[in-house]
Amino acid sequence: MKANRLLSLPPYLFEDLENQCRQAEASGRDVIDLSIGDPDLQPPGVLLENLKAALHREEHHFYPPQRGTPELKAAIQRYLVRRCGVSPAIDEILVLVGSKEGIGHLPLSVCNPGDLALLPDPGYPVYGAAVQFAGARALFYSLDAERGFAPAWDRLPQSDLDAARLLFLNYPNNPTGATVDAGVFRDALTLSSERGTIVVNDAAYADVYCSRTPPPLLCEQPGALEAPVIEFFSFSKTFCITGWRIGFAVGRRDVIEALAHLKANLDSGVFGAIQEAIARTLDGGGDGFAEEMRGEFEKRRRRAAELLAKLGFDCFPACATFYVWVKVPEPSTSMDYALRLLERANVLVTPGRGFGVGGEGYFRIALTQPLERIEQALDRIAASSSFR
Repeated sequence: MKANRLLSLPPYLFEDLENQCRQAEASGRDVIDLSIGDPDLQPPGVLLENLKAALHREEHHFYPPQRGTPELKAAIQRYLVRRCGVSPAIDEILVLVGSKEGIGHLPLSVCNPGDLALLPDPGYPVYGAAVQFAGARALFYSLDAERGFAPAWDRLPQSDLDAARLLFLNYPNNPTGATVDAGVFRDALTLSSERGTIVVNDAAYADVYCSRTPPPLLCEQPGALEAPVIEFFSFSKTFCITGWRIGFAVGRRDVIEALAHLKANLDSGVFGAIQEAIARTLDGGGDGFAEEMRGEFEKRRRRAAELLAKLGFDCFPACATFYVWVKVPEPSTSMDYALRLLERANVLVTPGRGFGVGGEGYFRIALTQPLERIEQALDRIAASSSFR
């Protein structure tokens, strides 16, 4: 096959990790996989019942509305009012085939070849891949532990800030679990209003937090939807339905319109029965499930942090997502250390280097196994010769 743009992309980190895990399991080993953010909790029963009912409706066996059903969009409006007091207009909401899909397509819809995009480091690998596919240029800004993994835009040359077409944020943050105060979003909006930069916030973990109050969002900031912004949300994490592939975006009309126009040429929307089930669950029972989900992940987080501290690991004190961001014992690299844990302890974690240069020196634990398995994994690490 002739060379193409795929050859310039590194292997997708999570696909590579999954292959290594499956190979180990195929050889008869009991691997505890703490690498992928795929929640093990069962979806809310009311959601499954709503889906069963929706499956029998004849209208759902035809193409759904490309941009999302009016029923789901109205339910999203009500959800956002409850979550952060914001009610975007119907045409400021776009239903997605998962937030990853929307993030991946955004640069194609708003960037020209050579445009500049500012991306967080460490950060979700899809940001860089999407920018590269669009023929745009990626410039990474640092997220440092001493700043609580908040943006360090002051380290970027003014000329780059002036030239940026896109500015990616991700709070609550993957992989670190960090949150930021509303001032970070307001600073980003200032950049946007002064330069026309499109500000993007990946809020896939908006409902996965352990603080008393929910962490702030981009769309709730004063005047946010009057600026060129877009914020991505995922039902995968809120309802533990990663396999269903449904999310949504909220943003200024022209940004939403650009993404919707691209998607109209590439996909045919989300299965209508899933949209109906989500809409009805958002309006009845969904908030209670999210609260229970948060409680379970916080219980796992506290226990994991306690055991890691006893082993001498240094963990970032996150208050959101279901990840624990842990320093690698020196002098190992993150990949070497992850491979050593797999080989000697049968525990799979995510090496920080997979999230960029800034992730080197860390590994990520996903709390997406039952508490007993998490405890077992950390016991195995303690018993192996590889944990220090």
